[in-house]
Amino acid sequence: MNRYRAAAYYLTGTCVIATAVFLPIYFFWYPGALFDQAGGRELFQLIVGVDLVAGPLLVFIVFVPGKKGLAFDLVTIAVIQASALSYGVYVLFESRPAYIVFVKDRFELVRANDIADEELEKAKPGPYATLPWTGPRLVGAPIPKDPDEQYRLMMSAMRGADIQHFPRYYTEYGKVKEQVLSRAAPLARLRSLNPDRQAGIDRLVTKLGRPEQSLRFLPMRAGKHADVTVVVDAASAEVLSIAAFRPWEFQ
Repeated sequence: MNRYRAAAYYLTGTCVIATAVFLPIYFFWYPGALFDQAGGRELFQLIVGVDLVAGPLLVFIVFVPGKKGLAFDLVTIAVIQASALSYGVYVLFESRPAYIVFVKDRFELVRANDIADEELEKAKPGPYATLPWTGPRLVGAPIPKDPDEQYRLMMSAMRGADIQHFPRYYTEYGKVKEQVLSRAAPLARLRSLNPDRQAGIDRLVTKLGRPEQSLRFLPMRAGKHADVTVVVDAASAEVLSIAAFRPWEFQ
């Protein structure tokens, strides 16, 4: 065994572990377009980059056959690598998209760390007292009719926490589908907002396998990352796709 072979073996193991970590991140925590648009890709690339430096490269540097203390060096590298990987996965998990909330005329992407623990307590008992683990959950958040509640929400929004950050206001998505359809726009509008991406919209329509006339879209705000487009069925308001198209006039 020489340092080249040792580093190669270690690199292979690192790639296997990185793949195992990638699968739940991509298919559950940051599905579809959210992997790019919600920051999943850049965080995952950072994790893998650090892991490669902390693992195979260090093994290549320290590995000398017969070296005294080599086993201790390799164990130390493995511990450092595992710690870096664990912390990176924890950050991805804490910032994962937890809810996609329809509010007024748009969708809002809410991350797990956007919702305070005390707000989850206020949602008890009920289905929104815990954060989903296997991907973002689709819900609605109707504006309360009570003027005092509206005032409190307005003041809270001025401090950066709007209705989508309070699970006690959540309701089943099916209960807001009429509002969704009343606010949704035809794909012709999406085409006008993305004049240089007509082929991409064509591919999306083909992938969905439905006539373009049966599709509508609404914007979704994704925080500090670029806002995205939510495509829904024009009759049922079913969410069919989240796509990285410009959904606003100004963005």
